[in-house]
Amino acid sequence: MELNILQAIELAISHELEARRRYLALADEADDPELRRLLNEIAQEEAGHEASLRSRLRLYEQRILLRDTLSRYVSPEMTEEILKNPEIMQLGGQRRHLTVLFADIMAFTTISEHKDPAEVVDMLNHFFTQMVDLVFEHQGTLDKFLGDGLMAFFGAPLEVPRAASQAVACAIAMQQRLHALKQEGVTPIQGLRVGVNTGEAIVGNIGSAKRMDFTIVGDVVNVAARLLEVARQEEAPIVISEATYREVEGQFSMKAGPSVVLRGRQQATVSHLVEFPLTP
Repeated sequence: MELNILQAIELAISHELEARRRYLALADEADDPELRRLLNEIAQEEAGHEASLRSRLRLYEQRILLRDTLSRYVSPEMTEEILKNPEIMQLGGQRRHLTVLFADIMAFTTISEHKDPAEVVDMLNHFFTQMVDLVFEHQGTLDKFLGDGLMAFFGAPLEVPRAASQAVACAIAMQQRLHALKQEGVTPIQGLRVGVNTGEAIVGNIGSAKRMDFTIVGDVVNVAARLLEVARQEEAPIVISEATYREVEGQFSMKAGPSVVLRGRQQATVSHLVEFPLTP
């Protein structure tokens, strides 16, 4: 059976262990005290060498595992930056100013109810691959998939210059990519709604002792999710909050959106609708 490289390295290290045992056996057989001492010293050196090799191999394997894990959430460039400073991902919790983006597929139930489940999965996988690529291109972090939607944030784990602008630009790019996919006839998805909000959140590894995720929590997340509901109600492609608007004003074409009372709030929240060309 062909061995992969890591298995071959493990085999090579095991030879170090066998050599140490052989030196100890020879030491037991030696009559000369000086030779016995020398063989025992060599055996100890072999043991130290073996331990060092195994430690270095484990560090490499942990680094590869971390890279594979990070690549699901951030771009390759951001992954390499985090690997250079792994303490970034050891946050117990920090307050960070960032921008949150929620997106979901318009009329997903209507699209999926007449399709085979395998077709639905293929459709979603193809669509989300395109959308996540855009999140990464705009220096965002994928938080999670939400059935027919996704949540991403901009500004953590690494600080991102003009994070709000990156988030809005990403939302526009998503709409333009979907338009291109429709033009090519490669997706039955007809629309995408996006809600974007900016503010403070708690960032960290959150969960249980058995499973933790690097994620964010806070009111900024709740408002972004509510703005997605506004986008659905208004049949608007992209709805952003007043907080996001203040950070991106003058950079994008926008018009006033509805002032709505979001669930769980008493005061009305001002929204803005982002306008954009269908082609980049």
